[in-house]
Amino acid sequence: MNYSKRFVNASRRTAMALAMSFVLAAPQTFAAQSSEKVGVVDSGKILERLPETKQAEAGMKAFVGPLQQELERMQQNYQKAVLAYRQQAGSMTKPARDQKEKELTLQGQAIEKYQQEKFGRGGVVDRKQQELLSPIRQKVLSSIESMAQKEGYGMIIEKNVSLFVTPELDLTFKVMNQLNIK
Repeated sequence: MNYSKRFVNASRRTAMALAMSFVLAAPQTFAAQSSEKVGVVDSGKILERLPETKQAEAGMKAFVGPLQQELERMQQNYQKAVLAYRQQAGSMTKPARDQKEKELTLQGQAIEKYQQEKFGRGGVVDRKQQELLSPIRQKVLSSIESMAQKEGYGMIIEKNVSLFVTPELDLTFKVMNQLNIK
C-alpha cells in the first residue's frame, strides 16, 4: 500500500478512535441527548486537509525512504544468496550445505527482525508517525472542543460511526473554518 494512503488511513483510524472514546466515556450524555445539542464531525476530512498533515506526511516519506531502501537491499542480497546456494548446493559437501543453510536462515531472520523493528506495530516508523500526528490530532480535538463549548454542544460524534446524520448536525465545515482550512 502506498505509504501516504497508509498515513492518512492511520490518521482517520486515530480520529475515529478519539471520537469513539468520547462516546464511550460519556454515556450519561447519550441519555441526556434529547436535552443537549448533538453534532457530528468528519475528523478524517479535517485531518486530511490540514497543511500540518501534509507536512507530516512529507516528513514521514523522507523518514521511511531510507529504511525502505535498506529493507529492499537486505531482501535482494538474501534472494541472491539463496539463488547462489541453490546453484551450488549439488557440488557442496553436507557440512558446507548445512553451514550455508544456517547462514541463510540467520539472514532471513535478520530481515524479519529489521522489518518488525522498523515497520511493525510499535516500531520506529509507528513511533515516528505518532510523534508527528499527536500534535495535529490534539489541535483538531481542541478546536472541536472549543467550538462545542462555544456553541453549547453536549456531544460531538465522529460522522463516520453514525448511521444517519442530518446535514444541519454536521459541524465539519465549522471546525475547518475555525482552523482556517479551505
